[in-house]
Amino acid sequence: MHSAHGFQLPLFPQWMTISAVLLLIWAAAIHSVSAQSLLTINDSNPSAVIITATGANAGVNYSGNTANDGVDLLQFFTLNEFNMSFGQDLTGTLTGGNIGVSYDDVYSDNESTSGGNYFDMELYVDNNSPGEGNTETFSTSQPAFSGSWTIDFSALGVTGAALPTPGSTGSIMSGFSGSPGDIIGQWEIQAAPEPGTTSLALAGFAVTAIAMFRQRRRPAKK
Repeated sequence: MHSAHGFQLPLFPQWMTISAVLLLIWAAAIHSVSAQSLLTINDSNPSAVIITATGANAGVNYSGNTANDGVDLLQFFTLNEFNMSFGQDLTGTLTGGNIGVSYDDVYSDNESTSGGNYFDMELYVDNNSPGEGNTETFSTSQPAFSGSWTIDFSALGVTGAALPTPGSTGSIMSGFSGSPGDIIGQWEIQAAPEPGTTSLALAGFAVTAIAMFRQRRRPAKK
């Protein structure tokens, strides 16, 4: 096939197809999130653990708790965090249950162990904060959470050894051990890309660059 000026139009190069596929695999490995996950968490740095809302709707309709009750990320910690410090007045934009205010406190809880070790993580509005008595309403027709929150767990006495590994998941419960409610969805730790995936993507980029360089040096056909 030729253009109006007599130059041959190249077919879509195979190397571009391979590189595009590798790029998609790489991106999927980094950003893969389970469909039922309501919160994704990057805990690679204990001094800056990032909790982000996925925008997914709650799995059930439930409105039996307040902003001060908050939510429990069940079986989040891998070590007993009974002595975890209170994290009052922590700033962020993460909010849930249509409470109208952002969470400002985080603490360990023992709901999933029936009074035993403190492996759960509670996110809530402190009882000295405005809106702490607002009703927490989760619905299957609206996002369960919105915004994000970066927390310095090191300052709260939590070490990296107590944080879950990449790819870990668990349930999110409305309320805490003193006022347990329904399971509304799941939390998920961001998974690190598989070792071979990044190498494949980088190899594809290299092939792409070389092919583009050669194509530029090739004289146009008349």
